[in-house]
Amino acid sequence: MMSLIISVGIGAGIGALLGYFGQCSSGTCPLTSTWWRGSLYGAVLGLVVHTMSGGGRATQLNQSTSNVVKISEQEFTQEVLRSDQPVAVDFFATWCGPCKAMAPVIEEVAGEFAGKVRFVKVNVDEAPALARQYEIQGIPTLVLFQNGQPVDSRVGMVSREELVKRLHAALDKRQTAMEKAVLDGLGPIR
Repeated sequence: MMSLIISVGIGAGIGALLGYFGQCSSGTCPLTSTWWRGSLYGAVLGLVVHTMSGGGRATQLNQSTSNVVKISEQEFTQEVLRSDQPVAVDFFATWCGPCKAMAPVIEEVAGEFAGKVRFVKVNVDEAPALARQYEIQGIPTLVLFQNGQPVDSRVGMVSREELVKRLHAALDKRQTAMEKAVLDGLGPIR
């Protein structure tokens, strides 16, 4: 809320200054012809800029949610590489528009796959070594890890349907591999 007030206030202040010092008397700039019109115009622009920049959701994006846990570089080995279940890692940045758009989709899918796939997120600005290690060239990047190894990745926006499809495919492969290992361990069936 405070960022909204600041954005509108700065916009109104700049608009008022333009209206006061610009003193457009030709009639070609009616939005800033007086200080009060300039402040109204600036306030509206401040509101638009605030909304387009994510509306203060950057801090929410950089926090854990009920289904997706934000982890640091130090936690990565324990939370991802040593996990006994598949882990979907969302590499993101707080300033990334597509990352902000993907966050609710990932949150929803994480709730749907609870108990089957663990979802975590890593801020690439706070964990540059991980971004280099896994060659993250663009964000958002989703990487699926199984048994400590990346098995699937996708760069950019992913639809909910495509994400669900990829996760089901990876889980099916995992199930098939587990069944094969069990059968190999039993030997030939007589």
